[in-house]
Amino acid sequence: MRREGSVGRLLTRAFGGLVALVVGCGAVELGAVLVEHHAERELAAEVQPLRLANAELRTVLTDAQAGLRGYALTGDGRMLDAYELARSEYGVASDELPDDQGHEQIARADAWWAVAEQQRQAAPGSAEAIAYAEREATLFRAFAAANDAVRDAAEERAVDLRDRADGLRWLTVMVILLLTVVIAIAAALTAIRTRRQIVEPLTEVVAGEGRQGPAEIRAIADALDAAEARTEEMRRAEELVSARLREIETVKSDFMSTVSHELRTPLTSISGYVELMRDAEPGQLSASQERMLEVIARNARRLRDLIEDILTLSRIESGDFRTLRGPLDLAEVVLRGVAAVEPIAAKSSVRLQVDVQGPVPVRGDRAQLDRVLDNLLSNAVKFTPSEGVVTVTAERRGDNAVLVVADTGMGIPEADQEALFGRFFRAGNAIRQAVPGTGLGLAIVHTILGNHDGTIEVRSTENVGTTVTVTIPAIDAMTEMSAMSGAGEG
Repeated sequence: MRREGSVGRLLTRAFGGLVALVVGCGAVELGAVLVEHHAERELAAEVQPLRLANAELRTVLTDAQAGLRGYALTGDGRMLDAYELARSEYGVASDELPDDQGHEQIARADAWWAVAEQQRQAAPGSAEAIAYAEREATLFRAFAAANDAVRDAAEERAVDLRDRADGLRWLTVMVILLLTVVIAIAAALTAIRTRRQIVEPLTEVVAGEGRQGPAEIRAIADALDAAEARTEEMRRAEELVSARLREIETVKSDFMSTVSHELRTPLTSISGYVELMRDAEPGQLSASQERMLEVIARNARRLRDLIEDILTLSRIESGDFRTLRGPLDLAEVVLRGVAAVEPIAAKSSVRLQVDVQGPVPVRGDRAQLDRVLDNLLSNAVKFTPSEGVVTVTAERRGDNAVLVVADTGMGIPEADQEALFGRFFRAGNAIRQAVPGTGLGLAIVHTILGNHDGTIEVRSTENVGTTVTVTIPAIDAMTEMSAMSGAGEG
């Protein structure tokens, strides 16, 4: 294939004719629209006003003649009211007629008015009035003939204008139809030529078979080669970065696990010695020493909980977090969790309301579900102020076991709720009020419930409270009986 100059020149030659045809089609349409608009404007501005003014003048003289004749026949002066009204309107009606169209009938109308006025002044029924009536009738017929002539001329002009507009419209349609056929043929020829001179060289470039065709296509081929090389380079760099990130993630998980294990041993010793000291005989420890030991024990528990959370998170990230599910009664798990949190709630003056309708049989991991209850209940108590209420309900609803934990605590700002289940996430109001916590509890709860085919939903309003709804698939009655009997045998 020989080389072409450029895509621009090819497209200019290919589409120049099409543009000319389209412009011609538009010019024809524009000309037709202008002529039609001129005809419509002439109808609206000249013919139609002439017809209306002519009809109005005829109406005025007809009303005047009727009133005058009624007076002549009856002698009733009231019949002249219509005559006088028509005479007052005559000036306006005659002024609306163009001079070139209404000169003759205006002259005849003026002659009629002169005789009519003389007839009005004559005594009704007199010979003089009868003579004037005959002259008036003759003049009115002459006026009517002139009025009819103007009306007929206006009608003929209107018909002529409409015929011209319709003829031009049909001519325009035929010309546009012809141009459309020509444009379609030209477009087909242009497409064939464009394909031969542009598309086929591009196809060869994409297939990597050539560097021929217009200059732009050869440039595209070179750019594609450069982009392919750059893409391959970036792919290799991305693989290196991904491998490095996986390595860093593994090292981080191993570090967290190692550090947590290393911290657990001395922490266990600290907690053990604190308990030994607190179990001393009465009177051996002063009140200040008791308070210090309480602070040590409380912070040791917080540190132990943090280590457990970190270890759990490390097992989740490394894939070692296993769920051993078996039949159990979720109601028992809930009551056990409530019992564990009751001392903390009592110390914080938080009232617990419990409504558990058991049994609620599910297939789950007892230790992990204990962890879920511990996290949800401890959070509810921790974030609820003194004299607040934490409500716990558990029941079976259809095919699901449903646990609801609601509190009247500080709530969660709406802007923070989308990130609730992220690692180390803590709400802004909790941070401002220095409420202790690691930000790992809900992330772990979310993972545990996912392993149980369950869901968790959190609805919260800041300074009003939070409601957490947990749903886990329940098991059928037969499975429940087997689980309960197995528990009894154990």
